[in-house]
Amino acid sequence: MATDPNSGTDRPGKIVRRASLPAGIADQLRRRILTGELTPGTRLPGHRELASLYSVSVGSVREAISMLVSAGLVETQAGRGTYVSAEVPAEQAIVFEAPLDRDEIRELTEAREVIEVQLAGLAAERASTAHVAELRRRLDRMAAAAADPDTYPDADVEFHLALAEAVSNRYLLRAMLDIRSLLMADMQLGAEAAIRRFGDLRPSVDSHRRLVEAIEARDPASARGIAAEIVQRNQKFVLGLYALGGDEGD
Repeated sequence: MATDPNSGTDRPGKIVRRASLPAGIADQLRRRILTGELTPGTRLPGHRELASLYSVSVGSVREAISMLVSAGLVETQAGRGTYVSAEVPAEQAIVFEAPLDRDEIRELTEAREVIEVQLAGLAAERASTAHVAELRRRLDRMAAAAADPDTYPDADVEFHLALAEAVSNRYLLRAMLDIRSLLMADMQLGAEAAIRRFGDLRPSVDSHRRLVEAIEARDPASARGIAAEIVQRNQKFVLGLYALGGDEGD
């Protein structure tokens, strides 16, 4: 019988109110697997049941399950459902939280530069008209949330996932999905710091708009430069939250 994910200490509503992201669902289920609450061989509820429990779309649930499959925490059996894996990979014993110190923030920024800057250049070479239109839709959502530190990170992460999708490389998209929860933590901190300093996130929206324009203009060099600027600025804001003696970071 399927185990009710609503029976644990982490309530679905807690995640949905904060981010409504597939990564939130995946992270909650991951915690329950790693703590032994969901034991090996346990059958998870069906996609529609999970979607109802978390008040999200079936597509979001599919993405969350895909993240757990990629991490080796669950496995799907054709015609039978999704089950907790018999053995949890050793590396999954580490539960990543929001960056807490300068070294962790710099490491995450380095990873984002390696992945996202190159994604931007590739998107400028490969993005279809439909991809560009989707990036503009995500950009509009960012603009609408520019003064809200709770909803802006959602829109920001979704924009960067759309950027990965525009490259049409399943492995690069998977790399972005695998660090999605860390991106959310990083962008939440950056949004909080930027709003404290400037009152809203319009400078960030403007940078993302220039990135879309560079992609549409088929200008990979400009796209990479703007993407690097976006990542580095977020690092500066996040480091500012941890700075001592009023230091605003590097």
